[in-house]
Amino acid sequence: MKGNIMTGPRFLPGLFSKSERRHLVWEKGVVDPRRDRNIWRRDHTGALIMYSEYGNRASRYGWEIDHIIPVAVGGTDYLYNLRPLNCFSNASAGGLLGTVLTGRRH
Repeated sequence: MKGNIMTGPRFLPGLFSKSERRHLVWEKGVVDPRRDRNIWRRDHTGALIMYSEYGNRASRYGWEIDHIIPVAVGGTDYLYNLRPLNCFSNASAGGLLGTVLTGRRH
């Protein structure tokens, strides 16, 4: 058994392929009833993401796998701590975390 959303799995090498991991996290995206759920979702901020644009930071619909609780502050790679996030949202969140961790403002 590979685990479930609440108890695991931790994404250790060999447990899931990259495409399986991407699909599991994609499934956690918010379904927009007006769009094809296999192509379009929304992240938790409401930003549209497109499945085929995974990892494409140049696309307004690009998305990445985001840690809800960042690893830098004790988060894990378990599925319950991962979510899809629009690349623009993820870049902004990373900048905010750096500010919180260092205490510096830009």
